[in-house]
Amino acid sequence: GRRWPLMIDPQDQANRWIVGKERKNGLKVVKLTDKNLLRTLENAIRIGLPVLIEEVGETLDPALEPILLKQTFVQAGRLLIRLGDSDVDYDKNFRFYMTSKLSNPHYMPEIFIKVTIINFTVTILGLEDQLLADVVRLERPDLEEQRNALIMRINADKQKLKDIEDKILKLLFQSEGNILDDEELIETLNDSKIVSKEINIRLKEAEETEEKISKARAKYIPVATRGSVIYFVTADLSEIDPMYQYSLKYFTSLFVKVIETSEKAAELEKRLQILLDGITLTMYNNIGRGLFERHKVCFSFMLCAEIMKNAGDITMDEWNFFIRGLPPLEKDRPSKPVQCTFMKTITWNLLVDVEEAMPVYSGMTGDIKLTPVQVNVGSYVLQLNPTTLPNYIPNVPEPPADLSTEDLPPGAPRGHWNARLNTFQKLTLVKYFKPEALTECLGTFVSENLGGAFMENPPTDLSVLYADMTQSVPLIFVLSSGSDPMAAFMRFAKDKEYVERVHAISLGQGQGPVAEKLMFAAMKTGDWVFLQNCHLAKSWMLSMEEIIKNFSDPGAELHEDFRLFLSSMPAPFFPVSVLQNGIKVTSEPPKGLRSNLRRAFGELTKSDFEDHILKTDWCRIIFGICLFHAIVLERRKFGPLAFNIPYEFADSDRECAIDNFKLFTSDGELPWDALQFITAEITYGGRVTDEWDQRCLKVVLKRFFARNTLNEGYHYCSSDVYFAPENTSLEKYKEYVETLPLIDPPEIFDMNENANVSFQKKESMYMINTILEVQPRLVSGGSGKSPDEIVFEMADLILAKLPEKLDIDMALPEMFEPDEKGRINSLSTVLSQEIVRFNKLLHVIISSLINIKKAIKGLAVMSEQLEEIFHAIVLNTVPNMWADAAYPSLKPLASWVKDLDLRLQFIGRWMDVGQPKSYWLSGFFFPQGFITGALQNFARKYDVPIDALKFRFEVMGHYRAQEDVAAAERADTEFDDQEYPKPDDGVLVHGLYMDSAPGMWKRTCLLMRALAT
Repeated sequence: GRRWPLMIDPQDQANRWIVGKERKNGLKVVKLTDKNLLRTLENAIRIGLPVLIEEVGETLDPALEPILLKQTFVQAGRLLIRLGDSDVDYDKNFRFYMTSKLSNPHYMPEIFIKVTIINFTVTILGLEDQLLADVVRLERPDLEEQRNALIMRINADKQKLKDIEDKILKLLFQSEGNILDDEELIETLNDSKIVSKEINIRLKEAEETEEKISKARAKYIPVATRGSVIYFVTADLSEIDPMYQYSLKYFTSLFVKVIETSEKAAELEKRLQILLDGITLTMYNNIGRGLFERHKVCFSFMLCAEIMKNAGDITMDEWNFFIRGLPPLEKDRPSKPVQCTFMKTITWNLLVDVEEAMPVYSGMTGDIKLTPVQVNVGSYVLQLNPTTLPNYIPNVPEPPADLSTEDLPPGAPRGHWNARLNTFQKLTLVKYFKPEALTECLGTFVSENLGGAFMENPPTDLSVLYADMTQSVPLIFVLSSGSDPMAAFMRFAKDKEYVERVHAISLGQGQGPVAEKLMFAAMKTGDWVFLQNCHLAKSWMLSMEEIIKNFSDPGAELHEDFRLFLSSMPAPFFPVSVLQNGIKVTSEPPKGLRSNLRRAFGELTKSDFEDHILKTDWCRIIFGICLFHAIVLERRKFGPLAFNIPYEFADSDRECAIDNFKLFTSDGELPWDALQFITAEITYGGRVTDEWDQRCLKVVLKRFFARNTLNEGYHYCSSDVYFAPENTSLEKYKEYVETLPLIDPPEIFDMNENANVSFQKKESMYMINTILEVQPRLVSGGSGKSPDEIVFEMADLILAKLPEKLDIDMALPEMFEPDEKGRINSLSTVLSQEIVRFNKLLHVIISSLINIKKAIKGLAVMSEQLEEIFHAIVLNTVPNMWADAAYPSLKPLASWVKDLDLRLQFIGRWMDVGQPKSYWLSGFFFPQGFITGALQNFARKYDVPIDALKFRFEVMGHYRAQEDVAAAERADTEFDDQEYPKPDDGVLVHGLYMDSAPGMWKRTCLLMRALAT
């Protein structure tokens, strides 16, 4: 071609093809980051060698422009090209290739006119063909050999025909005079007729043979399809975390290994099932061990869902409805029936929307008042209405096996929803109506459809991982906060009697050259090298990548016992080629109290635990502090409900606390005050920066480490499960730890069950959002409307709902009148600041929506920023551009817009009629400004320093929701303002929430007063 190729090559297929094709011609492989790039190019251009530039990004080096545009010129009879500041002789045999590992690069138009973009990304069908060839080659080598020979023969025959046709055309072109007098031409025509007849017969026979071979090969298509589906699920993981990179080469080698090592069977059906099960489980184990705990369930579910989608058990409409949810459109809904007193209005509206969106749920709104609506996902029961009500219709007939043949009279209940819906459709209902149970139900769904093994953690023993390593394939520990694999690694080295030959180094500034020396020395001696914390040596990563790449070179000299171990936190700059071809395993702190205690007691020695002067008391103290350590680690899952700031407590804190106890109790005395102070204020409290968190930590510690914890029969919480055994044997304590529940009850954390619900909802939301990240764009939920229609309609609705701006000039003048000292009321200043902030946000929202409507119509360019807003609206999430200009919020788009409307109405009402009697505290853009303004008013009134003031809170036994206030204001009435007097000092506020606490209204007042004293 006229332009050099730039190949999009995330799976490294183009790279391998070019290297194989051009190796014999002296191919030079370089990167844009290489120091000697231009010198390599000069030499290659001068002597006519091919050059491959790997891992090109979205921009190209300007120095390459003369080569890309082929800006050659002739001077003194020599063909030259100007490269940098020198003219280089240009050999016409020079060839130039570029490859990019980016899966979806965004190249600017100026790059497209300089190069030929070739997409080498493998497709599902393309990969299926490749894997099918591998399966048939291993299972039926005779078929594959016959097929390959046939393809070569067919191609040879077709080429022969083409050569004869070309020769005839050439002779006809060269013929002069009467063509009948040209003997060579006549002979060639006669020969071509004979040869053509023979070839056509052979081609027909070959096609028949090929059809027979294809039928035989087709029996193995399910295995190839399964492999292709699994690979694309695996490839999508890189969107979740940059460390989740797996090459097609690595994947194919695993695929082939399973086929070679799996159990053989004479029956084809049995053999295919063995292959399907073996490939799926092996891939899950090898990929899953390199995933963080929070992503393993996502991977299992995605794997299960893709396999079921491929089999037709889940439709695309059902999948999109489950993942993307309902379109964010406002609409009129029928009012809730009077019989449905058991259901909130918001739940009824959701049920109406679900029924309208998916036909499979049609009739559910009618059934909700006539018959029990219940579905089971494993042991979990979702009950949308009570099991018995007086108005229920008895003995609703069961549905037929084929639901399409069902013929119900008008108004008759359908009933028996558990039998009507498949597992995925039931799971969808759980997601909408009981999101806190979704994680549990996802596990059940995967276990039922794929197998229980896919919900278990893959084996991560170092002995198993070591068996998969070679001298050229490193083991990569992907770290998380609070994890350190070094201790386990050294124990493994000790078991292998290799401790003396382990060379470990923690990378950082200036440690790169030292690490290189260690690696080169170990490559000759066969020692092990452990490079820790690679994320701290960003500048050395390219050098490390080059060294590791050279391990695979045919001429590389590596001792057979040499092994390389790496550890790194997730980092986008970690070399992709190392990640793709290395063995990855995550290193995380254990999850759950039982796992934490198991780890803690696994690190204790028998002498440290049993041989102490305090005997049983010592064992109880150690158990208490180990349980306390596990508690503070696991409380983090509750987010701000546990601690205002998530602190990274480490195992070293627990070890330090135990060492302190040994030191202070060596004489048999227990100085409780000193030990509690050191533990709460220094050992653990040293990490705590928030005063309320410090106070919380002290209270938690007293439940596990205090004088009364040594009393016989003491339990750490209301549950009878958690206590220190009456024993001094380490083994007995370990046995007791194994009896603890796998799922931790909230009472051990001193939390209410509602806190667990809150955590489970957050976990379910995180899981759905994670899966959503890897889904293709521009697909709407099951609403039947195109994305363009949804976004356009949503833009119209938002524009109609929001005012153009809040005009402060229209505000009540009395609010801004100065007092006798010339000072304006501080709360009026707060109002003016809030108006400025809301106006900025309104400008961003309105201008972007107007532009996106123009872009949808084709009247404006759909910029990258507008495209991001477009996709956010389709997914019912707040666009980043709006969120950056707005107040903090976790709401989805539809709720966010409704909330913004309420906030604007609150500020607008304040502006029009003056200060409200009660302020909506959570409706402010910047609540801290309002709090300061209230303090400043008091300070001015009594001439006291504002720094000396603190709030005193008094909770009033009255509920005030802003939605009700707004509805009353729209009706031009006052909402319960007469029920309580306006205070002389201070302000009335509403809109505060007690998150995940028990609903004890009378005791809440006492609780709030206690906190405020």
